[in-house]
Amino acid sequence: MARSAALVEEDVAIRMVLQRLCVEGARLGVAFQDQRGSFPILTEDGERLAFRMEHEAIAAWGLEPGDSLALKFKDRGLEYECVVAHVGREVMEGVEACLATVPRVLRRSDMHRLADFIPDFAAQNQVATFTNTRNALIDGLVQSFGEEGLELVLRNSKQDVRELLRMGEESLLDVPLAANLRLRAPTTVAYFGENLVGLRFTKQADGALLERYRAWIQDQQRLQAQQDREAFSPRGFKESLERSVQGAALPSARLLVDRDPVLLLLTEREDFARRLGEAMGRKFGLVTLDYIKGPVKAQIAPVSGGEGWGRVRMVLIHNQLRLTGALDLCRQLVQKEGCTLPILLLGTEEDEAKKRHHSVAAGAVDYIAVEPFRILATLRKLDETLKLFEGA
Repeated sequence: MARSAALVEEDVAIRMVLQRLCVEGARLGVAFQDQRGSFPILTEDGERLAFRMEHEAIAAWGLEPGDSLALKFKDRGLEYECVVAHVGREVMEGVEACLATVPRVLRRSDMHRLADFIPDFAAQNQVATFTNTRNALIDGLVQSFGEEGLELVLRNSKQDVRELLRMGEESLLDVPLAANLRLRAPTTVAYFGENLVGLRFTKQADGALLERYRAWIQDQQRLQAQQDREAFSPRGFKESLERSVQGAALPSARLLVDRDPVLLLLTEREDFARRLGEAMGRKFGLVTLDYIKGPVKAQIAPVSGGEGWGRVRMVLIHNQLRLTGALDLCRQLVQKEGCTLPILLLGTEEDEAKKRHHSVAAGAVDYIAVEPFRILATLRKLDETLKLFEGA
């Protein structure tokens, strides 16, 4: 049984992964010494890859050719890490980029998961049902297929799977896979992820049925590998760069929640913007902009409700931006656009104290960890900051 490999070492397979990331416009987590950042991947050509990073940031990091960079990213829902060498900087069609070698090895960093195979599309629609010890029938969707179990998410995304199941709890799984194959197997709860649950097959599961299920996974892997070979471009991939540059001329701000006071959220993550709007919509209005480049003030004018910053009373900069970094955008707002509104930077809780220091140095009021997202704590911080500046 071919499992998802802990290591990807074949050159073409590595390039296929990088090209998929380019197609998706995915981001690379990049680390160098005590520096951390998240940057969109732009191109790969078999010898080097490029990711969006302003040359000012490259200099601030102290990067020199030959320095080793640690990369982290997700491909088809699986987490990988690798090491590459920094080889220089370049302006690619108007976009400042950092250049690095193509990695020789990709290492999976989530081998504890029951996730040997994640299809591009099928898993999103693969319906499943499972139970808990209270005999409740739960509707789910398969997130990933594993040799020893599956990962599932709830069909009702507003429910919390931890409210329905507990660690170690027994569950009866039922997944129709094909016209002649239906997987019915007893499982136990092995772990929880972000609103997903990993269900591991127990010793009581039908061995012959599991072998048929594993053979089905192999067939699906072969089909997907064939599609990957057909989509692979030996000359490399540059479409994501061309698309990002073309899109740079078409920024669009949206009034997501119409209520005073209005906050401005700058992010490329539509799902995060929607989630924030739902969480704080009873208290704050929200204008959201998938920022690319140029003056922010001019881009929000059509929806901000007035001259200057209009109804906007505070700016939130998410750590995931399409073509720039949060610190660079904060400096632009303060130094070039003369923004006197309070600015908060939003991101993960990793190295939170250091990120807060860098944020304040760039002109922000503070840094808030929103991953994991804690609604009450976030609302409290936004309210306190707004009241502080309104009273100034």
